[in-house]
Amino acid sequence: MQGAGPRRIVEREETVDKIHVRLKSELSPARGTLGDPIVLRLTAMLGDGAHAGTSIMERPPASLELDLSRPPSVAKTRAGLQWSREMILRGFDIGAIPLPRVALLATAAGRTDTLEFPHDTLFVDSLTQNATGNIRPDRGPIMPPLRPVDYMVMAVGILLLAALVLFLIRHWLKSRRKQPSEAPAPPDPPEAILARSLDALEREVATLPRDVFYERLAQALRAYAAAATGVPATDLTTTELDRELKRREGVSAEGREALIAALRRADLAKFARFEDEESEARSIVRQARSISGKL
Repeated sequence: MQGAGPRRIVEREETVDKIHVRLKSELSPARGTLGDPIVLRLTAMLGDGAHAGTSIMERPPASLELDLSRPPSVAKTRAGLQWSREMILRGFDIGAIPLPRVALLATAAGRTDTLEFPHDTLFVDSLTQNATGNIRPDRGPIMPPLRPVDYMVMAVGILLLAALVLFLIRHWLKSRRKQPSEAPAPPDPPEAILARSLDALEREVATLPRDVFYERLAQALRAYAAAATGVPATDLTTTELDRELKRREGVSAEGREALIAALRRADLAKFARFEDEESEARSIVRQARSISGKL
């Protein structure tokens, strides 16, 4: 939901392993001008039994400057645990600037999950304010009368345009009579699309930044799950996707567990440190290939 006034608040609630979680993103003020500081406050309310870990943020766009010098704070309340962090934003482009996605690693019942905060957009206005004062009102353009030569030029232009349209229509009809209609090619199966995406990732594993590599890997798995099961996987968190696949009839339990395990492993590997990061990345790609056809 969104609040009115100088601030904008976006909230989402979910349940993780029977523990209630409320995630909130707050922009103050809701709009700004070029280079003005904007405060982004992220708050996570975790029910009893949950513990907050590190936060994860994707790379911001070039038009957005972030000050991450303020550390997160954790406090206990009557409702459970409250994790919060404030960041200072500065927009250097006019219009809507999508904010980077931020997630929090939380542990409940010995299990770590990724909680993604609601996504928001920063709107930036220019430094120029609307002019007011003793300025004469705009009465519109001055329209001089047309001369006879102007009418002649307009008539010739209309005739040429009509001739061109007639020529294009005749050419199109002639081409349709000559070329037999071809049946559209059948769409590729989800398994083939997943295989192409994983092949491309393996070719670029040595050059892609680690966060980009695992983000593309997770998107490929979510797109495959959406095409294979009909569940809108690209719009759900890992926990929500697991819950929806359990409800969907016909989805293999083995395939669902393999998919969720690969997604969680990709989320953690994005920020973990390995002695051989390329070997780890190729191992996760092999795990992702094993999911093909199992859903």
